[in-house]
Amino acid sequence: MSAVAALAVAASLGACGGTPAAESGQQADDQRPAAEQAATRVVTDSLGREVEIPAEVERIAASGPVAQQVLLTVAPEKMVGLSGELTDEQLAYLGEDLADLPVFGQIYGGKGDFNREAVAAADPQLIIDIGEAKDSLAEELDTLQEQIGIPCVHIDSTDLHSYAELYDQLADILDSEKAAELAEYCRDAVAEVEAVVAEVPEGERPRAAYLLGDTGTNAMARGGFQSGIIDLCSENVVVVDDPSSSGKGNEIGLEQIALWDPELIVFVGDSIYDTVGDEPAWAELAAITSGNYFRAPSVPYNWISMPASVNQIIGLQWYARLCYPERFDDDLRDVVGEYYRLFYGHDLTDEEYDALMRGAVRE
Repeated sequence: MSAVAALAVAASLGACGGTPAAESGQQADDQRPAAEQAATRVVTDSLGREVEIPAEVERIAASGPVAQQVLLTVAPEKMVGLSGELTDEQLAYLGEDLADLPVFGQIYGGKGDFNREAVAAADPQLIIDIGEAKDSLAEELDTLQEQIGIPCVHIDSTDLHSYAELYDQLADILDSEKAAELAEYCRDAVAEVEAVVAEVPEGERPRAAYLLGDTGTNAMARGGFQSGIIDLCSENVVVVDDPSSSGKGNEIGLEQIALWDPELIVFVGDSIYDTVGDEPAWAELAAITSGNYFRAPSVPYNWISMPASVNQIIGLQWYARLCYPERFDDDLRDVVGEYYRLFYGHDLTDEEYDALMRGAVRE
């Protein structure tokens, strides 16, 4: 994946207009500091577009689910609406007050339900798009800006190494100390895991598969958009000619999975984790026979994929410790608790932690 383009803040443009003094003693020249006079500034987004945005951004909207997920970790109080409804389970972690926000729909994707009138009524100062850029995106964002009169910026974010830079850019755009803190956290978390994995010879890394779907026979293939965690920490046995970038992964089938015979399997939470141990067809797989199969935590978002975004930072830390528990000297409970406090502003109770980690750790 390409590195995220720098989102540099340009010099402030424009100034609030002043009215000549009419009263005795009032100076005609506006002597306010320059920072107070600035009305707008220009940023260059990841597509190379120069976008004029307010000097101080207080009201924002997300273009879709990935941008929404990220913005909820940085500035939920600035969001004037949602791209998609949050479940009760998500609201318990993200904040019940978010349920009162209007839902705009998403600009891109299969739904095509973006309600421009509702966005305009909510009056955001800026629409933020985050994710992988398609070829036509610059033109589409320019058109959207013209139609609704609201500036739109795109921030490229495509893999584990892009999240720190993503937050760096949001720190500039939103003048956010929180975003700067999350950038540093992401940078440190990825560096720590990479250093640990680098010390493990490739032949000693677990042969693993990340499986999903109602029958557990879809998989995230090596090199795919959503398999970064599995690929970095282990030997992803799922190798296909055309890795899917969708949340459904590639359709594989049990016969092929059995030929690969992974020694470690992670199932998506709503897949067949709860019943696979009793399935005769799965009984001979090494991971099932040894009990070395697990369930990826998924609240408020799946830790590995769907969407593959900043949720992967805690997924990376969890999965690395699952693969190499002897190489970390911290308590996973503390790691998870810190992430939830920093990213979601939520203090996990012992009961919440235990429910979240059901099936995700060795007993």
